[in-house]
Amino acid sequence: MARPIPFLHRLLAGRRGAVTVLGAAALVASLGCLAFAVDLGSIYFESRRLQGVVDAAALSAAANLNGARDAADAAVAANGWKGRYDMKVETGVYRPDAAVPVAQRFDGGDKGTPDSARVTITTDSPLFFGILAAGKRNVKIQRAATAARVKLASFSIGSRLAALQGGIGNALLGALTGSQVSLSVMDYEALLGADVDLLRFSDALRTGLDLKAATYDDVLNGKLTTGTALQALAGALDAGGSASAASAIRKLAASIPPATPLKLGQLIDLGPIGAQDHASSGQALNVNAFDLARAMLELANGSRQVQLNLGATIPGLADVTAKLSVGDRAAESPWLAVTDKNEPVVRTSQTRLYIEARILPAANTLGIASVRLPLYVELAEAQAKLSQIDCAGSSPRSVSLLVHPSIGHAAIADLYPADIGNHRIPLIERPAQIVAIPLVTVTGQARVDLTASNWTSVSFDANDIARRQVKTVSSNSLVQGIVLSLLTKLNLTPTIIGISLPGISGLVSSLVGNTLSAAAPALDGVLNTLTDLLGIHLGQADVRVNGVRCGVPALVA
Repeated sequence: MARPIPFLHRLLAGRRGAVTVLGAAALVASLGCLAFAVDLGSIYFESRRLQGVVDAAALSAAANLNGARDAADAAVAANGWKGRYDMKVETGVYRPDAAVPVAQRFDGGDKGTPDSARVTITTDSPLFFGILAAGKRNVKIQRAATAARVKLASFSIGSRLAALQGGIGNALLGALTGSQVSLSVMDYEALLGADVDLLRFSDALRTGLDLKAATYDDVLNGKLTTGTALQALAGALDAGGSASAASAIRKLAASIPPATPLKLGQLIDLGPIGAQDHASSGQALNVNAFDLARAMLELANGSRQVQLNLGATIPGLADVTAKLSVGDRAAESPWLAVTDKNEPVVRTSQTRLYIEARILPAANTLGIASVRLPLYVELAEAQAKLSQIDCAGSSPRSVSLLVHPSIGHAAIADLYPADIGNHRIPLIERPAQIVAIPLVTVTGQARVDLTASNWTSVSFDANDIARRQVKTVSSNSLVQGIVLSLLTKLNLTPTIIGISLPGISGLVSSLVGNTLSAAAPALDGVLNTLTDLLGIHLGQADVRVNGVRCGVPALVA
């Protein structure tokens, strides 16, 4: 058997220098990974930069459809793109149909008047180390964007100015926040008379959250608190020249727990604008400042149920307590929407309101110290949807809404169960005990129902929109003076020592009826103020077009 050569044997058996060999191999692999990472990062950076340029080119082309190519080239140059590129510019019609895939909504054929532009840019991204691995100095990258000249309108339900009385506004906001709210009448008047631009409000939110390049949808669906949202609202009001309203909002923000979580995406839908991180200049998308603040507080109040103790603050009434329960809105149905078609529908929430008042009789007869009147109101949702936008001419001429007013009913009754907060359980209305003393008992019950109306078309011309005109749509069976209407139907049943005595019963019924009738205007005032503050009304819908944008380009894909 041949013996191994001593030198080769020593070489194979030796271990000195092995770490150096392994380290050299690892270093080569690390340098390769580093080179790959540098090239990949460069490609990613160039792609993001190119997407921004393509977005600007598409917006510019959509704004100048007759000279789309020149406008797109100018936008590329204005955004500082120095390298060579190939660009394709198409004009066509964009269909905002949710049933059609996004990639198929743009039609570049000759179908109708063009209202959109699609821009595609192809260019080279340099490689720093790719030439070592594959002999390449650059790689092709391509990005595309579509922008459409959209017609947008924002509209809302419930913008009637509230007639403040008896501190009901502070009681309601205080119950929603779980704190003591002390706004003056002048503060409420400032809020009710001020509008805020939703886009300016969203920009203020982005600044407050220190978000960079976030879209409007990202901002509204981000992790917000009530305090942050109210401070942003105050900032937007200041920027819009409404200093008094901004001051009132800051007072409100200072009186509530600031860390309450809030998801504004459940309240506001900015439609096609939501996917952008900025909006082109154009008409403002306004909403009433008080409506927005109240809606945010309602959303932050997770229980959606409040109790108000108004005491003897209402003239003509000895004591008043009120329970209010706001039901959840239907899924995908925000309180306010910006849209260019009939969906989503803007809805108010289902609402239950239970008021219990004690009234002093005109004379202390048969020991009746006070008369109790339990009043229950159940309101279905009111709805509005966009019907048409007329953008002919240099300014928007009109906006048409289809409106379905809130229907429901009002009753004088005791409730079972007494908890009005569970909207999944129907409440049973029973005869109410209006007087209950050792010798005398008086019961009574009444109900007023409102029947459903068909959708009603309401038009707003340019002057209506500029003047923030509120228009009211009423159901066919609207009643004026709900409490008084109920009292005309109220059948009182008095018993004395458990026996119905016709002569004395008539006297008791007359006394109680006169006491209730005298208090009806005051109770109607309480009811109207609460529903006004909530933006909902029995058998009515108050609608307003907050803003219109005609032909302003927006990125749609």
